[in-house]
Amino acid sequence: MFSMRYALTCLFLLIGSTLSIGAEKKDEPAKLTFEQDVLPILKAKCHKCHSGAKAKAGLDLTTRRGVLRGGQSGAAVRRAAAESSLLWDRIAAGEMPPKGDSLTDKEKGLVRSWINDGALSESGEADSAGSEIAVYEIDDQARKFWSFQPPQKAALPEVNDVARVRTPIDTFVLKQLEENGLTLSPEASRATLIRRTHFDLLGLPPTPEDVQAFVSDKRVDSYDRLIDRLLAHPAYGERWGRHWLDVAGYTDSAGILFEDRALPLAYRYRDYVIRAFNKNKPYDRFLQEQIAGDELVDYWHHFDNDDSLSNEIVEAITATGYLRCAADPSRPDFSKIKNADSQYFYPTINDTMQIVSTSTMGVTLQCARCHDHMFDPIPQEDFYRIQSIFMGAYRPTNWIPQMERRLTSLSKSQEVVAKQRNKEIDAKIKELNGQISKLRQDFKARRFEVELAKLPEELRDGVREAIVTAADKRDETQRQYAVKYEALLQPDDKKLDELLPSEFPEYVESLGKLNEQIITERARWYAYDEIRAIYDLPGEVPTPFLRRGDALTPAHHVSPGALTVLNATVEFQWPRPAAEAKTSGRRLAFARWLTDPGHPLAARVMVNRIWLHHFGRGIVATPDDFGNAGSPPSHPKLLDWLAVEFVESGWSIKHVHRLIMTSSTYRQRADLKSETPISERKQTDPHSIDPDNRLLWRQRLRRLEAEALRDAVLHVAGSLNTQFFGPPVPTHRWATGEITVAKEADPYRRSVYIQNRRLYPLTMLRTFDQPTMETNCTLRSQSTVSTQALTLLNSGAMIKAADSFAGRVLAERDDNVAARAVWLAFGRPPGQDEVSFLQEFVEAQQQRYSKTLEEGSSLVERRRLAVADMCHMLLSANEFIYID
Repeated sequence: MFSMRYALTCLFLLIGSTLSIGAEKKDEPAKLTFEQDVLPILKAKCHKCHSGAKAKAGLDLTTRRGVLRGGQSGAAVRRAAAESSLLWDRIAAGEMPPKGDSLTDKEKGLVRSWINDGALSESGEADSAGSEIAVYEIDDQARKFWSFQPPQKAALPEVNDVARVRTPIDTFVLKQLEENGLTLSPEASRATLIRRTHFDLLGLPPTPEDVQAFVSDKRVDSYDRLIDRLLAHPAYGERWGRHWLDVAGYTDSAGILFEDRALPLAYRYRDYVIRAFNKNKPYDRFLQEQIAGDELVDYWHHFDNDDSLSNEIVEAITATGYLRCAADPSRPDFSKIKNADSQYFYPTINDTMQIVSTSTMGVTLQCARCHDHMFDPIPQEDFYRIQSIFMGAYRPTNWIPQMERRLTSLSKSQEVVAKQRNKEIDAKIKELNGQISKLRQDFKARRFEVELAKLPEELRDGVREAIVTAADKRDETQRQYAVKYEALLQPDDKKLDELLPSEFPEYVESLGKLNEQIITERARWYAYDEIRAIYDLPGEVPTPFLRRGDALTPAHHVSPGALTVLNATVEFQWPRPAAEAKTSGRRLAFARWLTDPGHPLAARVMVNRIWLHHFGRGIVATPDDFGNAGSPPSHPKLLDWLAVEFVESGWSIKHVHRLIMTSSTYRQRADLKSETPISERKQTDPHSIDPDNRLLWRQRLRRLEAEALRDAVLHVAGSLNTQFFGPPVPTHRWATGEITVAKEADPYRRSVYIQNRRLYPLTMLRTFDQPTMETNCTLRSQSTVSTQALTLLNSGAMIKAADSFAGRVLAERDDNVAARAVWLAFGRPPGQDEVSFLQEFVEAQQQRYSKTLEEGSSLVERRRLAVADMCHMLLSANEFIYID
């Protein structure tokens, strides 16, 4: 879908550019109108079938409103796009009218021109003054759907197995298990728990020393201490920031056609997210900053009046990068393309609305873009009411190209100083570069005279004349002189730059002084950050209701609003700002509506997402759809209890982590082989009662996500670069189609910092199901395909990692490499059989290398290669790739 979308974008760009070419005319003809130019034609040829209460196919052509509204087959006219309008299609094909006189060529031309002029009325207005859109009535039954009701904190249920209750979560889970004749599985081993918690919170495995310390720690609160330590670790933000970046649809490229242009400033939003998770920024503030950070901190007031912008203000406008995550193919030249708003700009707005609705509310609002929602009580009008909230920033008819839409970290007064100083510096550097050019020309001329003087005196004048004469003006003698002496007297620029420093020391001295001055001037440059932010443009912007979601078939204008079905629960309130205000306040009103403590969706959606990443499946299995078509919650009372607790804790994400991870439910075993026999558990077979483990009678076995897998490989190999933040590590696409880290870049940074392009993600990550960001990803898919095993065994990155792993093992425990390698890879002590098998493998590989390597290879080299093969095998093992 994504590739097709951008392939069509390419085609429309070519078509649109072609249509836009042409010299402007001084006296353009008057625009055609429906009443004067089109209605007489339709009345004569079409009203026999398409008029009155029983108009054929529901298409009434007696009024402009009827033409714009269309009939059973859809919109009859798309404004300014006759070639894709059904009315013109039928007329041009001679199918309308089916009987009687066809339209003449002149009449066809008038209809076509009227549509392309914008389907105007006599008043000159492009939009319909009224609307006949049916009113959608939401009944009480629809409002009573569970996810549209505020969550209630139920009393904790009584359970039989009170010994297993560690947190309130356990009471809700145990209650449903006991009602089905089940109970929790035994607790996992401490070695399993520390590996599970490290990957869940940090995305990295524990060191052998971490495991041994935890296993031997007999303090009652040792597990709680472990969770607190991991939540305070800086890598926590990288791990959980990556989860949020999925639902935000974050990438490092714009998706411009097949170029997939990189976005050099996008990473600042990524860094904001990581910092926010590490600081445990309250979730309500986190959402408010991303949706309306500029309005929340009154950015324009501080920009105009403050000497400098505080860190809080810079952070808030950086957060609005969330609303810049949707694919944005716009470029400055797109303004010349016919109907660019419908082709390029509205899709970006629509994708943004999908990101906001699925990530924060768990509703499929995008399904109401073309018609009333088929499953949930969301009228089409609601889609455009919410779209109106963002229109002040996006402006499809006054679009700012994505590379030009940015703010700086400076106040207005700082910007004035910066621009003036930088202007002066640019002028000075330009002057110095001019002096360098003059210096070079002077010494070029000086060298010419020096070399010319070395020629016989009788040749000098003739050679000089030949060299200074244009090549096409030379006579035969001059041509011969030029062939013989030009390279000597006037070498090309590359050769000249080699000769001047070696022949004229004074040239080197003068050039050095000028370059030092340039360096000094550049050091004076007023450097500042540029931020890929969203912000409102001045003035009102209308938001049209779009028939069938088509930007070329607008109807009436709508006012900003939210989900009508929630009006009785949490009302959307937007105080209209003063006329001179620089921002509308609509996004802030929406953000406050969304994070109201009584909002039925926001807290539920987030705690469900946290649960999902700790158990592999959410309490609601469809995290982007809490509606009728979504999955019902497996533990509805638990979901509500967690949502209320989340809000009461001050929207603390880390508080929810602690509740979940310290519960007996989380600490269960996952591996089936280690479960207590059913006969000893005195219960029926849980597989027959709950085969999908929806009731959570055990923990789930989970495979590492792509980024965690790659990071774990580098971590165990001892080569992971733990540097935080900064521009993305660039990638390179090879002729084979493989995408790797670019040669000149650091291949050992964490995966969250690797450039993530829409069309060209890193091959290793994509192989293990890193999502392709068409819009956003609310739930990653998980495949099991042969290319994954082949990647682990054959990729250059894995081979290098295995070699580094071998070097680490040999340096740390040369006397027992097998035992140390197992400890590092799996976080547990090896069995004696394992050690024996791996040692035999290493010895056998050494023997093979002694036969295959060139004569003279050292024992150290052969041993290193053999140990690397063993390490490669461990890094490719299921025990390394899965968390139990």
